[in-house]
Order: sequence, then C-alpha cells, then structure tokens
Amino acid sequence: MGDQSGVRYSQGQKDIGEARHFSWEYPVPDNDFWRDLPYPLSRNFLQSFSSERLRRLSARFDDKLDRATKLELLARLLHEESDEQDAAAAGADSSRTFYDVDYIRWRAVWLAISSVQLELGQRAEAESTLRMLHEKRRDPANLSHLHTLASLLLARGEYLEAERMETDVKAWLDGCVQRDSPQALSARRMLAEATWKQGTDRRTEAEQVLDEMRVIIGKMGAGQYAVYQDEEREMMDKLARTLHEGQQDED
Repeated sequence: MGDQSGVRYSQGQKDIGEARHFSWEYPVPDNDFWRDLPYPLSRNFLQSFSSERLRRLSARFDDKLDRATKLELLARLLHEESDEQDAAAAGADSSRTFYDVDYIRWRAVWLAISSVQLELGQRAEAESTLRMLHEKRRDPANLSHLHTLASLLLARGEYLEAERMETDVKAWLDGCVQRDSPQALSARRMLAEATWKQGTDRRTEAEQVLDEMRVIIGKMGAGQYAVYQDEEREMMDKLARTLHEGQQDED
C-alpha cells in the first residue's frame, strides 16, 4: 500500500498531507468493494492483517457482492484469523493463546470484529466485544474502547451512563492526543448530546460544551489537526441544529 493513488483516508480522497501518518489514518483502497463501507470499519479490518495476508485475501474482495454479503465475509475472515492465530499459539504451548502471543494484533482483530458487528446491527455482540477489549487491555490508562462503548450507550438512551463514561474518556484524550484532535472533539460532541438529552436543567451545561468546541475548532487552522477543521465544524453545527430542533419539537 505504498502507492497513495486510488486510496482514501478519513477525509475521502482529499489530500491530507502529513496527517496521513496519524495512527488513525490508513490508506483504504478506493474501489467498488470498499467504497460503500464506512472508512473506520475498512481501516480496522485492513490493519488486522499483514500485507502478505491481505494480498492472499484480495481475490475474495469481490466488488459484485452486495453490502450485507461483504460485511458477512469480513466478519468470517476476521473470526478465521482469530481462530488460526489461537491454534498457532497453542501449537507450541497449549496454555497460550493469540492474546498471549501477539496482543497488538489480537486487539486489532477484535476491534475490527466489533466494527463489523456494529455495522451489521449486532449491538449486543458489539457491546460484549468492546467490554472484553476494555477489560483485557494491557495498559490500564487506555480508555479507547470506552469511547465507542459510550456511543452505544448514547444511542440506547442511557444518557447519564454515557456522560459519565465519556467524561473520563475526554480527559484521557485531551492528555494523549490534545483537545483539538478529532477524537477529543468527538468526545465533546457525545458529552454535549448526552447532557442535553438528560433534560432542560442540563442544557446550559450542554451549551457550554458546544461553545468550548466552537473556540477549539476556530483555532484548529493553526494547529497540527488543521486538515480536520472543516469537517469538525460541520459536525458540530449539525449537532447543535439537531439538538435545538428537537427542543422546538418538544416545546
């Protein structure tokens, strides 16, 4: 994947310059198989395999498959990879597993599995996978899987729990990737929505989060995350409109 032509990143085909080296960016083929799948899912899947393994699998990425069949194929390949790696680990020592032998790849495979589960609408399975990833993390300080888990709770209407979880995630993200990163801004969007939807007495707090985001996004153009500024502004404005329109409907 050294050739950057015919690939997309999180911003589509936009030239993101040096931002392509951020850990959350990965060149996803811009072809008929991958194009109608979410970028994060595609990235997570591709990062789960070595270049050689992807080359051997490439013939199975048939662009004539419908979307549901593609997702089922990706799920099957990921589970096969996990099973094969477990078997290989046990071959030398029956007490060892894929997790024991190569935690980084184990985590990548199961993160990709959770992405496919979410896209297939298997929310209970995705929640179970994310909780497992969090509980079995090697670094106790890493809260990355709680970020996705909080989004599930938010979608399910568990606003207070989502707020509590994402408050911790936001503080962690501010410390490790800075408050103007796409991830930290995503955490703030979730906090604004979770707080707002708890009732009218929490909406001043939600507005304060939105105001903070406006300030942060306004300054992004001079920072390392400048390439994400337009998208972040659009997502924040869309959230603010949605929340206020919902309030008008209630009134």
